[in-house]
Order: sequence, then structure tokens, then C-alpha cells
Amino acid sequence: MGIDACPLPADSLRIEVPATADRLADVRRRLSTWLEQVGVSGTGAADIVLAVNEACTNCVEHAYRDIDTGVIQVEAAVEDGRISVCIADFGLWRTPSPEPTTRGRGLLIIDAMSDDVRMAHDTSGTTVRISFDLGSNDFRAAAAERPGRKTHRSDAQRS
Repeated sequence: MGIDACPLPADSLRIEVPATADRLADVRRRLSTWLEQVGVSGTGAADIVLAVNEACTNCVEHAYRDIDTGVIQVEAAVEDGRISVCIADFGLWRTPSPEPTTRGRGLLIIDAMSDDVRMAHDTSGTTVRISFDLGSNDFRAAAAERPGRKTHRSDAQRS
């Protein structure tokens, strides 16, 4: 892993855990605690935790499949009235199967819970950036008004 030369704001959160299913509860708990500390609670916090958990689950299930070890990095910050969360792995990108399946709802859930999703992948891993607008006190009502699919995928270099 490289050196993180971008300083995070003072009230930001940084989590790095092994990419295993048993560590997802720790990510959810630490994110929930941080959200309370920055004044986000209730359904808004639940929506954020759900979306981030789905992205982390994708890291566990897809990025490191057939690889013994790997990590998930989660960084969250309050920026310009938004909660911004970046989830990164250093595994391999796997193109989703075009075949119908009963799985593969994670990105749809992330999309429904957030205001913006940006995803980039390259040979060094995948980064998902999720934004949540704090301008609304009721995240669920805002979600109902959100337009359809807004996930932006890119093969460009991660930053």
C-alpha cells in the first residue's frame, strides 16, 4: 500500500480492516459511532451504514476471491454539507456476470440510499465514493425523490 499524502479533515474517519466477513460488523459499528459524533442519526445514519456495508461486502466477496489476504479501507468526512465515504480495496476487478441471478443487488442498494456514487477500478483495485446530502433531515424522503441510476463507473486511474 502507498502512502496517503492527502490529510483528512479533523472530524473524519479512517478504518482499515482485513477483508473478511467477520470484520464488517466492526466497520458498521465504528461508522455508526462516527456518524453520531458528527450529528447524523436515525434513518439517515442507517441509510449510510447500509450503503457502506454493501460496498464493503463487495470487497469481501469479489475483490479478494481466490486471494488469501486483503484489506478494506473506509474513509468518511463531512464536506460542504455532505457525508462523503470512500471505500477502497486492492484486489481484482471482476466484471459482473450478464446472466440473471438472485444476487447482485448491492450497487442498486447503494444507489438508492445515496445522492451520488462514483466507482473506479484499475489494476491496483477498486474505489467506490458515495455521497449523502445532509441538506435534508429525512434521508428516506429524499431517497424517494432521487432520480434513477446514478452510479458512475470508470476504468480511469483511482485518485
